[in-house]
Amino acid sequence: MIKFIKKIIFENFFLKALSFFVAFLLWLNVTSEHTTTIDFVSYVDVINLPSKYEVEALYPERVVVILEGSKNILNELNPSDVYVYVDAKNVKIGENILPVKVSLNYKKNLKILSIKPPQVKLYIRKK
Repeated sequence: MIKFIKKIIFENFFLKALSFFVAFLLWLNVTSEHTTTIDFVSYVDVINLPSKYEVEALYPERVVVILEGSKNILNELNPSDVYVYVDAKNVKIGENILPVKVSLNYKKNLKILSIKPPQVKLYIRKK
């Protein structure tokens, strides 16, 4: 019985120890990849506005985009990597309520959790 236990433990001991060490490193790597969130405040850009119109007002001018990702990726994020805009292609004169859209230039494992507020009021007048 003792020979059997010794055989199980010590046969190919180097490979077993190496396997255990590699498994420990993988576990350490996976558990250290904590996801976190960041509140990113950005101005809203108006795109595709017909040339016969101009923006009278935009309310609010800034929105908060909540992003989720690993801490390392969020630390590398630049303001130019997050583009916040509204599409004014089909606007009319006066008040328009448009959804805010976000484009991420840095798409590596980033997730948009929310946009606050999700809509903005865009006031349009003729030129």
